[in-house]
Amino acid sequence: MQHKLKHKFLHQHVSFRLVELVQIRMMMERTGPVPANLTNGTTPSSDHPWSFFVHNQPSIILTIFGACLFGAVVRTLLSILKLPYTVVLAMCGSLLEMLSFYHPGVSCYTKEIANISPQLLLHTFMPVLVFSCAFKIESHMFWKCLIQVLILAVPGCLLSTCLTGVVVVKMFPDWSWNVGMVFGAIVSTLDPFVTASQLHSLGTAKPLILITEGESLFADGTAFITFEVFKALATHPSYSDASYFSVKLVLKVLGSPLIGFIMSKIVTFWLSHVFDDGLVEITISLVMTYISFYLAQWLDMSGVIAVLIMVLLLDTITFSPEIEVLLLRFWEMLTFLANTLIFFINGIVIAQAIHNMAFSDLLYILGLYCAVQAIRLVTVVLLSPLLSCCGYGFNYRWALVCIWGATKGAFCLSLTLMAYQAEGLDKLEIREKILVLSSGIVLLTLIINATTMNMFLKVIGMCDISETKRMAMNTALLHVKKNAQSTFNMLKGDRFLADANWEMVEHQVHIDDPYRTPHSTANIEEFSPSVTKCPDCDSSVPLVPPPRELDVMMEEARVRILTALKESYWKQYSSGMLNRKAARILINTAEVMTDHKGKFMTVQDIKKYWEPQGFFVALQKKLEDWLYNVNIDKLSPSRNAVQKLCYQIVFSVPFESVIYILILLNIFPIIIEFIPMTSDEYSQELHVVNYIFFSCYVAEAVLKALAMRKAYILNPWNQFDLFIIVLAVVDIIINDYAASLEVQMFRIVRVSKMFRLIRALRLIKIIIPKLITLVEHQIHKQLSLGYDIGNGFVTGGEDVSKIIHHISDDQTVSKKLKGILEMNRQLAVKEIGLLQRNYPEIAISVKTRQASRAVLNSERETIGSLMLMGLLDEVESKKLKKMIEIRMKKLAKFPLTIPAPTAESLLQNLPWLHSDVAQIEFMKKVAKLMIFDFGDIIMRENDKPQGIHLIVSGVVKMTGSSPGYGGREQKEKSHVIDYQSSGTIIGELNCLTQQPLEFTVTCETATQTCFIGINALFEAFDVFPEDPSLEYKMWLSLAIRIATTVFMENIKYQGWTQHKMCSYLSNAYLVDVEVNGKVLLYDGSMQDVVVIYGSCSDEQDQRSYQAPALISKTTYQVRGTANITKLLIIPSTSADVKDTKSEILIMDSALCLLHVAQQRAPSRESSGLETVQSEELFAEAEENMAEQEPGPSSQFHSTTPRHRFNSS
Repeated sequence: MQHKLKHKFLHQHVSFRLVELVQIRMMMERTGPVPANLTNGTTPSSDHPWSFFVHNQPSIILTIFGACLFGAVVRTLLSILKLPYTVVLAMCGSLLEMLSFYHPGVSCYTKEIANISPQLLLHTFMPVLVFSCAFKIESHMFWKCLIQVLILAVPGCLLSTCLTGVVVVKMFPDWSWNVGMVFGAIVSTLDPFVTASQLHSLGTAKPLILITEGESLFADGTAFITFEVFKALATHPSYSDASYFSVKLVLKVLGSPLIGFIMSKIVTFWLSHVFDDGLVEITISLVMTYISFYLAQWLDMSGVIAVLIMVLLLDTITFSPEIEVLLLRFWEMLTFLANTLIFFINGIVIAQAIHNMAFSDLLYILGLYCAVQAIRLVTVVLLSPLLSCCGYGFNYRWALVCIWGATKGAFCLSLTLMAYQAEGLDKLEIREKILVLSSGIVLLTLIINATTMNMFLKVIGMCDISETKRMAMNTALLHVKKNAQSTFNMLKGDRFLADANWEMVEHQVHIDDPYRTPHSTANIEEFSPSVTKCPDCDSSVPLVPPPRELDVMMEEARVRILTALKESYWKQYSSGMLNRKAARILINTAEVMTDHKGKFMTVQDIKKYWEPQGFFVALQKKLEDWLYNVNIDKLSPSRNAVQKLCYQIVFSVPFESVIYILILLNIFPIIIEFIPMTSDEYSQELHVVNYIFFSCYVAEAVLKALAMRKAYILNPWNQFDLFIIVLAVVDIIINDYAASLEVQMFRIVRVSKMFRLIRALRLIKIIIPKLITLVEHQIHKQLSLGYDIGNGFVTGGEDVSKIIHHISDDQTVSKKLKGILEMNRQLAVKEIGLLQRNYPEIAISVKTRQASRAVLNSERETIGSLMLMGLLDEVESKKLKKMIEIRMKKLAKFPLTIPAPTAESLLQNLPWLHSDVAQIEFMKKVAKLMIFDFGDIIMRENDKPQGIHLIVSGVVKMTGSSPGYGGREQKEKSHVIDYQSSGTIIGELNCLTQQPLEFTVTCETATQTCFIGINALFEAFDVFPEDPSLEYKMWLSLAIRIATTVFMENIKYQGWTQHKMCSYLSNAYLVDVEVNGKVLLYDGSMQDVVVIYGSCSDEQDQRSYQAPALISKTTYQVRGTANITKLLIIPSTSADVKDTKSEILIMDSALCLLHVAQQRAPSRESSGLETVQSEELFAEAEENMAEQEPGPSSQFHSTTPRHRFNSS
């Protein structure tokens, strides 16, 4: 019914509009065409027949959004146009304005823009462009390039201004020197947007990008100051106040950075109190950018420099990690819109300026364009020697880019419009000339320089790709192709995709080398590790690169390792494992190391952050010396009865309280002394009160002297008390005898009264304990930050170590890099272990906070998954996430110290006990607490395992070979050195396998461990055999730790956070495979399978998997090749873990492909884990073909076998 009514209403509405249009057509025939005044945007008279049809809408809105729409179209067609985006927009703006010259109806859309205020243009678009430009700048590179930027921006800009001024004064004799300098300042501005975009797309010469962008920002500030000075002199020739210009210069040079610094601190403080609110944080970034720019301009400073400094002191870490993508996309969109409108407006303004241009003006424009390019060449050449001596150096290619890339843009036109609107200049001879000439130069730089920039970069060799980059790219392509091939093989076995056209798929997904040119004939294989032939025996030997090439590969790998470290630190910060300050320090340190050739990030670079040194430590020591100079416990009372009584009185709490009360009461008469009227009225009473308090202080000193005897004078506080008594005596003498002297003693009496104020300083003794507490809090804060930094450094090193073979394919380079990273990791582990020993409460606080954040992250991801599955609606999800965010926000105020756990609490939290009360109580009975001194050996290599040690406190050093995992073909073992601290379990794997120890454990400090003997452990296995048994849980806990390392070495899982990996492995289970036993894998119920212990082989291609290893998803069936093989299976999200665990087929022979497909069929239902002999297998296969229903056989539980084993 509603649909019919709606349809009827629409039909009536359309009919009404058609009738209205017919009436309008008839009116046109009677009244003639629309009057011209209606097409010019003016309001028609009310009695005109067309007045009801014409709407007086602000046409500038349509122009602005039309320009944005056209910009989107141009961006879409860029690949076809082969022209810079900004040039096309400027040309379109010019065409629109030219169209308005011949069609007056178009002028209403361009008139307001053509006459736009230069201040409005500057304040609207410049903050966005400066923010987006500065936010991409790596701060460490900027500070290193700052000298180069300033050389080009200040003396370079001034030199260009002067030379241009000389040229135009000679060209136009009617122009004064001041007018020539105004024009020189206008055309000395820079807008290298196209150059920076081209260099960004190449991905090379990052310092050059920074130099060009930084020069444009600072040069615009220099040009603006010069423009204002000479414009004032040109419009008011008699006005030449040097002090005024000096003050303006100081404000712009010093005040602008100060404004930026202050605003950055405000933004940082504000954002630190906002948690994961993207709208608020992005709004703050936008609003504070415009406020900073406006405030600086209002105070007659440089808004560009203020915003630049503010943004450089901010970074993505300042904002919540969850909004990083949203923040970057928001500013990217604003930048796109700003550039679109700026260059569109530029085109309109340029077309308006050159509309009435004479032929002579065109010649002048061409001449000035050539002169400006020549002046830029001279400037850069003259400054090149200075530029080469600082920053990142300066070569001829960079110089050519700086010369040809000096295009003009919005800032140049803004200054041009300011000069055009200056009332003190002649309009015809000066203002219109400046408008025409400046606009023409801007147009030529866009048409010539910007359009040919890409070709220019190719000609000078800036587009050439180094062999190192080509090798890195081809290595990446090899990994991509390898993974693609694995995906192909896996998908070909999928029942839905098996009949796809795989040749077409392979053609569609083929990725070409982006560095490969049409004339290049190099293949990927040429860059892969190759071999050579021995000239004597014709055997293949590895090709060793020459030393120079090895150094280049090492340097490239070093830079990539530092980049990977930064990504690891950011990942830790995003997951909450690192706080904001620690992440910023680590990332900044890695960035600084990038600029030092051959230097890696080491422990020494960050060690200063956890060493308790500095102002607060010295202050704490001094305060404690003042407060606890004399040890009261060691000061025994005298045998003399009087002195003993004094001792009891002095060192009692009531005595101290009475003294402090006296000091507080003494403050009131001292204050009255400084009130003239009151002090004169009560002078006698105040005199008596002064004597009373003086007597009390003397009595206190006498009592303390009798109680403490010789130690009295050694205490600084007692020395201070005696000093106050001496001042009181001087005060009394001056006040009592000043009246009898004939000289004027008024000032001396006033000074003596000031001495009494010093008595109040004794109250500092009460405040000192509070000060010590505050100082300790700051020291704990520093140590907590240091522990956080050290922990992040170790985690980053471990993450990168797992992908070394992806970073460099050369074995020599990989081995060297891994050795450097491992050495740094060991030193860092040792340092933070010692820090934990000295300050265990701080380490426990950091670990507790990190664990809490990891669990909260997991809960938040679970809520997101439930919402995607439809189990929660959006409102419910938001409420739950809000509760989690409240908890996360509270972690920012987490206590800095938490008491260290006891051995009992560590034992209760062992992962394989799973809070089982009976098992925990059993372990408490059999466990022993053992204490070792520095240098003691807890375990020795090649000894039989005696049990497991749980480190309660201290640091131990483990030296030996890498652990063996029971494979048939043992992997090559390497010498390993590692450090472990509180909470680590040692000897777990060896006790389970009863294999000799591979390492020696030595105490680096006094160490306390909780020891569980191997016999007691086996007894526990027999006492608790229930499924899941204690032994199974112990193996599972160990397997998850091993699997985590295996997964993180795979490039597919490199982007995963720790809590995501824990969530992925939370439902994993173990399956045992006997020697020659067979298991079907990846039947749709598994996501991944990892060989944890032992070895197995693929039944199809006989590929061997030695533990620990991730089994390829193209493997359908494996055979155990060791005495016992343990597989960790990660079930798919749709599979029931319990059912899946019992459905793994353990077989004694292989299936053909047909029967493998049948085993994978979804119709197959099995209630248990089956062990099938070879005869039974063929019988079952025939039954499957006939009935398509499996027959169950004997069940086999995939838990750890009850017998002890010795694997070989």
